Parts: sequence; C-alpha cells; structure tokens
Amino acid sequence: MSFRVHITILSLAAIALTGILPAPAMAQDDERPMTIQFSRNFDRFFYLDEIGIQMAMTRLYESHLDIETYRLDSGDLLGLSLEGNVSGTYRGLRVNSHGVILLPQAGMVTVRGLLFHEAAELIAERVKRELPDTRVELFLEQPRAVKIHVVGNVPHTGPHLVLAQTRVDQAIYHSFFQPTMAEGQEEQVLAADDPLSPMRMLANKYPDEFVGSNQFALRNISITRIDGTVETADLIRYLRTGDEEANPVVKEGDIIHINRFYAYNPRVSISGAVHRDLELEFREDDSVERLTRMAGGKTYDATDHHLRVVRRTDQGLQEFILDDSTAIASYDIQPNDRLIIPYDREKRATHTVQVYGEANFTGRFPIEDGATTLYELMQLTGGLTNQAMPHAAYMLRTQPGQTEYGTRPSFSPSRLRRTSDQFAEGFAYLDLEAQLIQNRVNIDLTDDDQLKEVKLFNGDRLHIPKSEGTVFVFGQVNDPGYYNFDPGRNSDGYISQAGGFALAADQDRIFVIKAKNEAWYHPDDVTLEPGDLVFVDRVPFDELQAARAYDLQKRSQRNSNIQLIMTGLTTITSIITAYIAVTR
Repeated sequence: MSFRVHITILSLAAIALTGILPAPAMAQDDERPMTIQFSRNFDRFFYLDEIGIQMAMTRLYESHLDIETYRLDSGDLLGLSLEGNVSGTYRGLRVNSHGVILLPQAGMVTVRGLLFHEAAELIAERVKRELPDTRVELFLEQPRAVKIHVVGNVPHTGPHLVLAQTRVDQAIYHSFFQPTMAEGQEEQVLAADDPLSPMRMLANKYPDEFVGSNQFALRNISITRIDGTVETADLIRYLRTGDEEANPVVKEGDIIHINRFYAYNPRVSISGAVHRDLELEFREDDSVERLTRMAGGKTYDATDHHLRVVRRTDQGLQEFILDDSTAIASYDIQPNDRLIIPYDREKRATHTVQVYGEANFTGRFPIEDGATTLYELMQLTGGLTNQAMPHAAYMLRTQPGQTEYGTRPSFSPSRLRRTSDQFAEGFAYLDLEAQLIQNRVNIDLTDDDQLKEVKLFNGDRLHIPKSEGTVFVFGQVNDPGYYNFDPGRNSDGYISQAGGFALAADQDRIFVIKAKNEAWYHPDDVTLEPGDLVFVDRVPFDELQAARAYDLQKRSQRNSNIQLIMTGLTTITSIITAYIAVTR
C-alpha cells in the first residue's frame, strides 16, 4: 500500500474518532454517526452520514428538479464525489439548521441561500485546498421539505408538507383530493404511503371534469410569501398549456389562498374555430393569445386575423370586430367578454364521397359539400363498366345532423308523433320503415335529369352493383335459383324454367321484385331486367286444429244446405198437392 494511502487512512481514522468520541451513547454499529469503508483492491474510500440519512426519513427522490435555479437551505441532503489525488464518495451530507454542512477533511461550509452551482464552486474550492489535484462533483440527493399553509374555501385547509421546488399544482393537490393507496399497491413499503414519495406525486393528476367544473377560483390563486410579497397562480392556464409561469414554486411559510368560484364571478369565454370551447374565470392579465392557447389553439379552418367580441353592458349588447393582427394582440379583454373566432368556409375543402362497384374509377372523390351533383361525380368516375347495373345503383347518405353546416333535414318517426292521431301500431310501423330505409337513396344512373338534381354531402357513399345477367326465381317452384336473363322471357317463362309450380303454390300470387328499389310488382305491370327476382307465393299454412275445425264447419254447412233444399222441396210438394186438390 502506498504512502499516500497510509496518510489518507490515518487522517480519516482521526476524523472518525473525533466524530465518535463526543457521543459515547452511539457506540453500536447501527447508531454510529458516520461509516468509513476501505477497499484493499481500489484506492478510494466511501463515507456515509447515517444520521443525515435517518433525518431524511429514508425518502428517495426521483422527480425532476431545475437544478440551475435551486437554492440550498436547511434540510437539503447532498452528496459529494472525489476523483484524482484522493478518490471517494460522501453520501448523506445534510444541511443543518444553521445552513452549514460538515465535510470530512474540509470542515464546515455555509451553503444556505446559495444556488446549487454556487455551493458546488464553494465546496470544490474548500476541498481542493485540503486535497490538491482532486476533482469535486456535488449532487443533490434529496431536496428539503417545506411547510406551506392552504386557506380559503377548499375541502381540506391547513398546513401541508411538500418538497422544495414543488409547484402550486402539487402543493395544493391534497386540499381537494385525499391521498389514497394506488390500485394494486397495498403491499408496498411504507414510503408508498408518504404523500411526498415519487409514486404518490406522479399520481397527483387533476381530472378534466374537475378542471372544467369551475367550482374553485383556480385562475386567481393568491400566494403570500413569508416576506409579505404576494404572487398569483393560474392553475387552469398551467393545466391547459403547461406554462410554468402560471404555476410558481412554493416556498417555506407560503400562505396559499383559494376561494370558490361563484355564479356572479366575472367570466370570459372563447369559442368558434378553436379545438375546445372554454368558459373561464376572468383574470386581469388575460389576452387573446393566452386564451387561444388555453383553448388548444385555432383549428385548421379558422379565419386569419379576425375576431368577434360580444359584451353585455348596461346599454345592451355591444359587438367589436377585430380584423387585423395588431388590433387583436393589443385588445384589452374586459370581464364577461365573449370571444368568437369565425370559421373560414373556404378552407373546408376536404369533403369527399366514396364510390364503390362497377365504375371505371372507384375510390374517394373530392366534392363541394351540398353543391356538387351526382351527375358531376359520374363524370369524374369515367362512367360505368360493361357489367354495371345502372338501374340498381343506390347511395347511402351520411347520418343526418352530422354536417359542419348544421342539421340536415331527416325522417324521424319519433318527431312525427307530436301532432299525429296515429295508433301505436302505426308508429311501430313507421319506426320499422325508418330502420329499413337506412338513409338509402335509389338511383337510376341512366337518368341524367335525376343525377343533376341529387346534391352530394361529405361522407356519402355511392354503390353500383355488378350485373350477373340473371334473374332469381324462388318461392313455390320446384327448382328455385338463378337463371340467365332473356329479354324475351316473362315471369311465366322463368317459372317454367324453374320446374313449374310446386304443390303448395298460389298461382294467383306471383310477384316481381325489382333490383333497383326492392319494391314488389305484379308481373303484368313491369318489365323484367337483370337482377330482378320472381317470387311465387304459397297457399297459407293451416294449423291442425284450425284445419279440422274448418273441415267440420264445411261439413256442417253442407248438411245445413241439404236440409234447406229438402225443406224447400217438401214445401213445394205441399203447395203443388194443395193446388191440385183445390182445382179438381
């Protein structure tokens, strides 16, 4: 072992003795104020201030600190690393109540009130004086705890203990919400119950419904410092924008005053072409730019450099139109102002419709909402393919009421009930019809006049079915199925091709169901086209008991008829006999 190491060991042993002798009651290993460990393999030492660690309540700090602005004070826990002529690590150096830390081999150093980097420079200078050619690095193991007071109309008032450099939002969190064990953390160590533990602080999030409820005056929080100065915090602004200027750091002895937000408190709102409409508590330093940021910024279709402000005064409603950026930036917002950012309709050029099926070009096509016609759309698709069924095309409308320009008229059976004398069964039928329609519009793509009248809306979908060149025959036929379309063949011809009528067929109830609108027709009233359906109805089923009763009724009626005839014949015979007897 080198001479330098022997000297280091002796000096550290002397320091250890001076630290232990004045306190004979702490002779046990687990109560010694400091521990010095040496390694036979490495030329370095490790120093641990166990009292400092115990006084810090074993809380580990893992949250972010702005170390450039942090000022040291009593209670801070520091660490020191040495590299060079003497290498080692000091852990648990606690700043005492006088603002002083005790450095082995360097003595006492006063750090209270110093910025962290200033303290690092001072300590480095002091250590280098005793240990030349040694690099020094200072780090903050844990910030001190500070005591603040929350007063006003909040659920939980009184003193709170928070870590230094904690901001207002975390300092007042438990004035509204009681700390609870995180889900699944029942078996965590005791530090989990500590409201200042990182796990607890990371869970301190304000619910959006609480932020938007306007229960408390969170935009005008008053902070009275220990020296009498007063600052304000705007917690809503911080939570909406992340602007830490509105969420200052609390200090020892701060008195934080929070009131409830009453219905008569002055307000300000912003709406229109912003991502979130807001109605907020008024602040004297409000500006258009700040409120716009709190509302999530302007939407894509917002007008440039245009703002409407409406205000209610004793003289009535007043409206101000600001149409340049300078006027908007310099506008002095007054209590109860209503800011409206208009939409620019020209920027809404993203309206589209979707075309499916048998068009030469399918896909999503741009339109002018409510203005482009179906005829213009068909020009963009390049027309129909050879396999298209133009008479069977249909369009599915977007759900009524979902356009950006307001509610589009729609069929709503429930709205028709107010002035109707319809029966309940009639309303049930209306509801069924509404479900079957499903915003469907039947289109004949060969009718240019119809195409020019149909206006398109964003989200509409045009379906052009493919023609298979068949007619489907089903119902009471012997061989139901698809049969090739023949322009010269009528419904009877298709029924014959399908094997003729089945045993239960009702030959008086034959129908043609058109592919274009799924409507039912008598065969003599329409011309068959590809995709149509031919349906043969059947004689209705009879329930067994009803059939037997009907048969008995027919027999009884037949017997009654026979008796009536016999009675008639008997009467006629009697009349004839009487007539003959009289005329003799």
